[in-house]
Amino acid sequence: MGQEETPFREGEIILGYYRVLGIIGRGDFGIVYKVRGEKGRYRGKILALKVASNPYAIEYLWKEAQTLILINHPNIISLQSYLYKKDKKELYVLYELMDVGDLKEYVKEKGTLSEEDALKVLWHITNGLEFLHSRGYIHCDIKPENIFGKRILNSIVWKLGDFGLMKIRGSVSVIDVKGTIGYIAPEVFRGELHRSSDIYSLGCLLHFLLTGRDPFHSNDLKEKLRRNKMGEYRLEVTASREVQELLRKLLEKNYTQRFRTAGELKEYLIKRGLS
Repeated sequence: MGQEETPFREGEIILGYYRVLGIIGRGDFGIVYKVRGEKGRYRGKILALKVASNPYAIEYLWKEAQTLILINHPNIISLQSYLYKKDKKELYVLYELMDVGDLKEYVKEKGTLSEEDALKVLWHITNGLEFLHSRGYIHCDIKPENIFGKRILNSIVWKLGDFGLMKIRGSVSVIDVKGTIGYIAPEVFRGELHRSSDIYSLGCLLHFLLTGRDPFHSNDLKEKLRRNKMGEYRLEVTASREVQELLRKLLEKNYTQRFRTAGELKEYLIKRGLS
């Protein structure tokens, strides 16, 4: 029986090394535990351990693990190690613990973020994305649920996570294109994917931070999908003129008119004093 049905209990030891302190979350890709290393290189460290046992989750997380193990950046979640147990058909992935949780829940608790706090999140994620873009990657699934916070002293560092959909530039076929309604660039629906498609998702993210919803919000899912496909949004944001202008640039329907990479966006944010 897979671990989705029989989760480890608090106090149990996983793989002989990690003591379960509690469950952080459950999702399509398995259960995430808060654990403490009992021996070995992680002894005394508090970490997050994701356990996946269904074939779809294992395939997705295996890809993420192989990608993340090669990536080291302060605004990208750090993967410590991973192990596949053939006998149990389970994949164990060990990450740094993001004690603030995901951005969606954080904003839900706060209502919305101030312009200053929203720009701080944008800056952190743009930094992480610049690292990926400079190496030819496209994240493909930037959304609040895939961004996580970690407390460092009196502030929060935001990091990009969830790399199961990430692509290498030029390697994308139409059937590969996936994402989350409300955060997908219009050209992606046509089977085109560019680094600037991630930039569009950042625009949707910034809108969410300031309003608590994506730019295509509708109670009718079909209407929301139509708006997202067409790039039809309404800016109902109470923000400075500079931030409204930034949003319009990020949410530019024509991908050739957008910032081409996160590096270009970063330069713009610095130049306009928005970093």
